[in-house]
Amino acid sequence: MQADSLFELESEKSLLGFLLLKGADNLIDIPLVPEDFYQDTNRRVYKAILDLVDKRIAVDPVSVLNYLKENSLLKDPEKEYEYIYSLYKDSVVSHPLGYYAERIKRLSERRRYSKLLMNALDLIQKEPGENESVFNQIEQSLTEVSRSADVKGLLPVAGDKAALSEYIKEIMESRGQIKGLRTNFTQFDEMTSGLKEYEMMVLAARPGNGKTTLALNIASNVALIHNRPVVIFSLEMSRMELLLKLVCSYAQVESNKLKRSEVTKSDAPKLIDAIIKVTSSPIYIDDSGALSVDDFKGRVRKLLTNETLGLIIVDYLQLMNDPKNRDGGRQQEVSSISRALKQMAKEAKCPVIALSQMNRSIEQRSKDQRPQLADLRESGAIEQDADIVTFIYRGEKGKDEEEDPRMKGMAEIIIAKNRSGPTGSFPLAFRPELSRFDNV
Repeated sequence: MQADSLFELESEKSLLGFLLLKGADNLIDIPLVPEDFYQDTNRRVYKAILDLVDKRIAVDPVSVLNYLKENSLLKDPEKEYEYIYSLYKDSVVSHPLGYYAERIKRLSERRRYSKLLMNALDLIQKEPGENESVFNQIEQSLTEVSRSADVKGLLPVAGDKAALSEYIKEIMESRGQIKGLRTNFTQFDEMTSGLKEYEMMVLAARPGNGKTTLALNIASNVALIHNRPVVIFSLEMSRMELLLKLVCSYAQVESNKLKRSEVTKSDAPKLIDAIIKVTSSPIYIDDSGALSVDDFKGRVRKLLTNETLGLIIVDYLQLMNDPKNRDGGRQQEVSSISRALKQMAKEAKCPVIALSQMNRSIEQRSKDQRPQLADLRESGAIEQDADIVTFIYRGEKGKDEEEDPRMKGMAEIIIAKNRSGPTGSFPLAFRPELSRFDNV
């Protein structure tokens, strides 16, 4: 592509001429910034128009020239006076304002990509660091450009009629069907209508209450039943430990018996079948331990080049790190990590489940120790970013089971926040020896 094909001076002149001729009443609908203009003079003229609109001053050649003069923005007064009046007198405006704006914006985005790619080539040739660090920097820059290209600005609702009608029609035809990704935990799916694209769910529990087990059960259901690719970042458990949990859960064989070589002959075929099922499923595991936000983003983006993901799981959020925000304290670092997980859900167009620790303050409550949103460790940012917050509560196991025998082998799943549905709780059977939760 030729360099001169990355700008259209006539479109820039026509847009500015339109505004000088007809005023800037419709400027709110135009998602342009001064930097989108290729020519420096056009850039300064457009900035003057934006500022005049902001101050509620009528836009015409005189007000624009006065603004440029008063703010020392004229570089060649004589030539630029003549140029601005020529925009007013000579521009041929034969299309709507949006037509010129769209062409200017499209070429501006291509210039940004072109510059970024040249910088990337320079970085690849000169940066002495590790490849992964270099590639992550490039991928992050590309993503930021792509994300800015998707920003639509303020748009009138008149153009949403068809899409809105179709969306309501789908809702009515679904008649309560699960619209999102099924976890196959019946009451959870009914309350949430399934996990949606762009959603971040936080799953929290006290140690030993089964949050990794529940996350793996969901992963197994998504990958093995629905054949959707699942990514698991494990910052605490090894790859082999996770695989063992997945296999024993599917085979319904006690992992401790397997570790002690006490499995029966009848267990062997079930284990073989489970190994085949699990290892042929679209599950990806990263157990590298120390995981930075940039590592997380880079590895997901790399997988996205070949896969359409169904679910991402991070076990667990507080073990991630963000060196760029470390100096601001742990609260700021966790806030940045939480935001990055939410952004990745949008970018990957699949839900993210982030496991989270809980504050020890829950253990100090003398009465009801059911988890609450405030019990999330570094809860402010996590609660704000999460679309769904789910807790696992098994109570004071011995005491609760003694008072009510029905509590034996049960867990209460509490949906404490649900941005697009009801909150509440429901029971699941919990069999830790099999690494399984089951519907009741």
